[in-house]
Amino acid sequence: MAAMVEHSQPLMEAVMAFHLEQRARGVSPHTARAQKGDLEKLVAHAASHRWEGWEVKPRVLRRFALELGERGLDPASQARTLSTARAFFRWMFETQRIASNPATGLRNPKLPQRLPAFLTEDESNSLLALPEPVDFSSSRLRCLLELLYASGLRVSELTGLDLQDLLMEQRTLRVLGKGQKERLVPFHAGAAEILETYLAHRGRFLAEKGLPASPALFLNQKGGRLTPTSVRTFLSQVLEQTSVRAKISPHALRHSFATHLLNRGMDLRAIQELLGHASLSTTQRYTHLDLEQLAKTYEGAHPRAKKAGIRGQGSGGS
Repeated sequence: MAAMVEHSQPLMEAVMAFHLEQRARGVSPHTARAQKGDLEKLVAHAASHRWEGWEVKPRVLRRFALELGERGLDPASQARTLSTARAFFRWMFETQRIASNPATGLRNPKLPQRLPAFLTEDESNSLLALPEPVDFSSSRLRCLLELLYASGLRVSELTGLDLQDLLMEQRTLRVLGKGQKERLVPFHAGAAEILETYLAHRGRFLAEKGLPASPALFLNQKGGRLTPTSVRTFLSQVLEQTSVRAKISPHALRHSFATHLLNRGMDLRAIQELLGHASLSTTQRYTHLDLEQLAKTYEGAHPRAKKAGIRGQGSGGS
């Protein structure tokens, strides 16, 4: 053990220099701690295999990656450690501490794809039925939930809406999404009715409190713009009163919106436009179309599917 510690000291000098530069660049304390732990694994491996320095071959570094898995580290932790190793070796090369970068071809393990949480249609109806709009707070909550599910907006997009973004006659929202890209998103008649109820309570609330007019659609108790954090808190409180599964975030309503529309036959590219996704692959990850439903959709949509079925029935005796 003493020999391993002694062997690791020269290796640690470069690691400490890397940490100092990362702090100077303003890396967060959380990231700095994670990087420190990741590189300690790398140094321990290097010392145990008696590396003479950081000038190593790519195959030597791949041995380190393989060992992480053999030690039982989960794929996400492996990926983070290897990401730190790549950043470290890139910095070593850029600062001319090594002649070549052995980590350029270092690949992360394949992470299991996690499907985002979503609600069933019954759960969505249960959630939306609860907040009875009788005053400013309750009508605001009901309107928030209704619009999240009716439009599929991100929470930040919803709280960022101004009154001028409401096109009530067209039942459409003017939404400023990621990358400052504007899109128009429709909402149904039921959501419009809830929205009108909220707007009436909103006007009375400002008048009773003597608060100045605000451009923001959704207001807090002081008349300022409501924050996404407040929306998440409201949802947590509502969930305690329903049979809906725990740990559902407001974003789950966005996933549910996409999933339910797809299940009912809406084109995936149309859903992509509504969600404001730049990539169709992102939209696909938002949807949860089960295999049976997918097969039914395919059979009903493909022009050759029914013909093949008819021929199959006619040739049943052969």
